[in-house]
Amino acid sequence: MRLFYEWGTRQLRKRSEELCGDSITVSRRADSVTLALSDGLGSGVKANILATLTTRIAMHLLENELPLAEVVETLGKTLPVCQVRKLAYSTFALAQFFREGRARIVEFDTPAVILLRERRHLPLPSHERVIGGKTIRESVVDLEVGDWVVFVSDGVLNAGIGGAYPLGWGWDQTARYLEGHAHPELSAQDLAEKLAETVSELYAGAPGDDVTIAVIKVRHKLVATVLTGPPASPENDEDILDRFVKLHGLHVVCGGTTAKIVSRHLGQPLDVDLATMTPDVPPLARLHNVDLVTEGILTLTRANELLRAGAKKETVRFRTDGASALVRVLLDVDHVHFLVGLAVNPAHQNPNLPAQLGMKLAVVREMAEELSKRGTEVTVECV
Repeated sequence: MRLFYEWGTRQLRKRSEELCGDSITVSRRADSVTLALSDGLGSGVKANILATLTTRIAMHLLENELPLAEVVETLGKTLPVCQVRKLAYSTFALAQFFREGRARIVEFDTPAVILLRERRHLPLPSHERVIGGKTIRESVVDLEVGDWVVFVSDGVLNAGIGGAYPLGWGWDQTARYLEGHAHPELSAQDLAEKLAETVSELYAGAPGDDVTIAVIKVRHKLVATVLTGPPASPENDEDILDRFVKLHGLHVVCGGTTAKIVSRHLGQPLDVDLATMTPDVPPLARLHNVDLVTEGILTLTRANELLRAGAKKETVRFRTDGASALVRVLLDVDHVHFLVGLAVNPAHQNPNLPAQLGMKLAVVREMAEELSKRGTEVTVECV
């Protein structure tokens, strides 16, 4: 079973500082997600530079497939040590999450990672060893769907110090808070935001330390396949449609002619919902076993405009038009696969229709580019 790792991050600057003295970087590859978090000694510009240097070196080495032990050793040889306090100028946590469910985590002088399973903190098996003169804590864990993995910097544990919590909020209290708030319906970003909001309140809105939070939510990948346009060769219709309906995830059809072909293939009626029609977007339709049915190029063009204008889930949540419905689907999934049929639609040769009707593939590619910028995996297949 292959897992998907959704992440969310949030940072708060120490009061009166222009830069956060922590650094957090997360990147996704085909088979893994890599995370690097660093807390620079002190605060402000110097701490930010040292923390950023740490995460960038670590990510560069990890993305070049160096073993974690070699990455840690390189960091130990590269990063300076404060000669007065004999402390490392930056601490770090490094983690690699693999699709088959295994995670490797290395921590140097940072708060221990918090693993939640079924809304309960699960002790993380770990061992210590010395690499490059640094005593690091290393863990290997097999993750399950529904797990949460939370990394925090010292600023979270120090929240409330001298006030509601004289010695600071602490690790145990942080873990208990997460147990009570890690609801399955929340996104990783939602949980990161909730934790940051509570930490800010404990600091009375003026953090006494830099705060960094990174949340990993373990779940199945959400996939949507968008079929737009009949295949270039009519003899391929049945094979393409059969593959389309059997694909895992959400199914979207864009195009009136395409919808009629899918309707015939499924042996199900196609019902148009005129209540969803707007002056610039044709109405939606309903088709059994298909999650969304829209008109073609006009709806795609309008959806592309919304995406390129910065539309988010919240901005289209309550809109009923086809373009907004399509954007909602595209922003709700992790991978979008466009199946673009290249058959020429005779209706699109009418010179009285908008010029963009002949630009379906170009519009799809623009949408793919915009979704990719937002971190969505996108593939475009012409049929």
